[in-house]
Amino acid sequence: MRNLLIMYSIILALGIGSMLSGVHYLANVAGFIGAIGLMLVFFKDRPDESAMTEEERTQSKKMRRYWYIVFITGIVFSLIFGSLWNSHMGRMV
Repeated sequence: MRNLLIMYSIILALGIGSMLSGVHYLANVAGFIGAIGLMLVFFKDRPDESAMTEEERTQSKKMRRYWYIVFITGIVFSLIFGSLWNSHMGRMV
């Protein structure tokens, strides 16, 4: 849970920093972190669920859902403050 909160605070800091300063690179970094993290969580090898108890299964699904929310937040910040509000749209100059 601690790692989740640290990553969420980093993504929020980058997104809000981009919004306040107008530097779209910060939001793009948040989106990059979000995209890589989303791939890691999605393609991660999960332990055998038949060997897990019901409580462990629900905890695992809940934590995976929380990670998805954190990384999707980074992608949303990147789309809103990085790409769509970038005056050069893609050239990043």
